[in-house]
Amino acid sequence: MDITRRKIVGATSAALVVTPMLSAARAASPGQDDPLGVRSDFPLLKTTNYLNTAYHAVSPNQVVQAGINFFKDRADPADSIGPYLAEGRVVRNKFAKLVNADHSEIGLIYTTTEAENIVVNNLNLKRGDNVVTDDLQYNASFILYDYYAKKLGIEVRIVKRDQTGRTRFEEFEKLVDKNTRILSVSFVSHENGLCHDLRPLADLAHANGAYIYVDAIQGVGMVDLDVKAADIDFMGCGTYKWLLASYGTAFFFVRRELQNIIAADRRGMFAVTDMEKFRDFDPYQDAAKYGFATPAFGSVSVVGTALDYLNRVGIRKIEQHTITLAQKMRDHIVSTGLKCDTPEGNKSAIVTFYHEKNPDDVKSLYTNENIKVSYKHGGTKIRIGASLFNNQSDIDHFNAVTTEIAKLS
Repeated sequence: MDITRRKIVGATSAALVVTPMLSAARAASPGQDDPLGVRSDFPLLKTTNYLNTAYHAVSPNQVVQAGINFFKDRADPADSIGPYLAEGRVVRNKFAKLVNADHSEIGLIYTTTEAENIVVNNLNLKRGDNVVTDDLQYNASFILYDYYAKKLGIEVRIVKRDQTGRTRFEEFEKLVDKNTRILSVSFVSHENGLCHDLRPLADLAHANGAYIYVDAIQGVGMVDLDVKAADIDFMGCGTYKWLLASYGTAFFFVRRELQNIIAADRRGMFAVTDMEKFRDFDPYQDAAKYGFATPAFGSVSVVGTALDYLNRVGIRKIEQHTITLAQKMRDHIVSTGLKCDTPEGNKSAIVTFYHEKNPDDVKSLYTNENIKVSYKHGGTKIRIGASLFNNQSDIDHFNAVTTEIAKLS
């Protein structure tokens, strides 16, 4: 079949029209059109109800333009990458301020998972050690620890969530002991949106001589996080979800006093202070040492713009706005009789539920209404996330379609 770009674009444009149900929802909620004053920066919202930031973000116009500006340079490259390297230092500082870290505690790496690998590779794990996590942690962590369980004989202990969707602190207490080397959790779970109370977990780990690692990609940018108040040791955070940016760049937080035990696991010219010699190189003495090679400059450039954008709107405003919308969706899901996996009163913008219907039928309903969600576990579970640009009409639209899903046989 000859599928040309024109045909694809035409088909896509034809599909992306404002559906009757979305039109009705918007007409019923005119006063709730744009609570944070940002919707005009996201043209996709004219036709699409986007509730899938937990998968990957829609970037605002300003971030898109930053990417365009970067690639314009590729058509007529600058003589030096010096400005790009300088931008990396600026971006590290912006992120540090966002999470209340010191600039020296933030490194630039490529992915969230890379951060946890660097940490664990430096712990000199051995048989008899254990690591503790929960069944709400991201899959990559299980893969990492399963490797060490098989290679070294460490024990992987997993706290299971209860029927409400929570993992209880008391269950962590039962598993963390003096042989625990690291406690690994997500700030906000990709699985059901649970927002962990990090400080008690950090205190538990530290009381037993262990470290705490936090995967923060599903939380930072949506929920306020203070790494000092949480007393966490290590954190990885990619930038293509709630930070509204792109793939290829992640932030790596390493508490200053622990940087001497977390060595850079690779060597390269951007990990040292003076690369123009042949021997006796001096590595950076802070988290800059984890960025060993040429960064993804394009991704770094848009992250800086995205952080500025989020700072202008205000993380606390985003948190209050999005969690309120998420709770409205959760309440409606429960009222229809569908099984919600997100705990009541949860403090994040992510909600998940099981529908026990034909996954193809459910996907068709959301697709026909131009509602973007995540389909998990073969489509039997739906994940939604209210972002800073969503409004009451988006929620009313989603709730109306979800009511129809609940009626399916």
